[in-house]
Amino acid sequence: MSGLKLTVFISVVSCVLALVIGVVAALSRLSNNKVPRYIATGYVEFFRNTPLLVQLYIYYKGLTNIGINLEPIVCGILALTLYTGAYITEIVRAGIQSIAREQFEAANALGLSAFQTMKLIILPQAIRIIIPPLGSQFINLTKNSSLVSFITVTDVFYVVYNGAVDDFRFLEYFIVGCLIYMCLTGIIAMFVNVFEYYLRIPGRT
Repeated sequence: MSGLKLTVFISVVSCVLALVIGVVAALSRLSNNKVPRYIATGYVEFFRNTPLLVQLYIYYKGLTNIGINLEPIVCGILALTLYTGAYITEIVRAGIQSIAREQFEAANALGLSAFQTMKLIILPQAIRIIIPPLGSQFINLTKNSSLVSFITVTDVFYVVYNGAVDDFRFLEYFIVGCLIYMCLTGIIAMFVNVFEYYLRIPGRT
């Protein structure tokens, strides 16, 4: 249970932070200003094209070489957040770009600001499109959280692996571990499906 609580904590915090970073980076990638657009593009390209485990060890071991010492759990959350945030950036960007250009022009004709256009017109429509792939990313993040065990975070996988080694019962322990992760990801999928259904109800935004 202690390992499960830690896995849930890491996954929830990382999901929330990754969503925030993803939305900000997506809006930056769509910006007319070159500076935030180039920064966001570089962020996405770097974190999507390097292994998560390597990123974990950069925070856990590499940063110590320049005098930055972070707790293992902080390193895990940081790695999961930045890695998943890069994928969420592209999901949000694609969702926004899927909205017809005429709607941007109509909002501009009505005198709405860019912020009002995004908040009142574009995002309420885009969210219906991005919910399913967002759910998939949250599920992937939960499964990827098992990698934090490699930097001594005592999550579910860490506990399962140590139990398997101590008792020499690898099959039983790893099957239980799989069932635990299936339950966690199943709960996420259920919430995503409920939220998606809720958004499909006429009159909901």
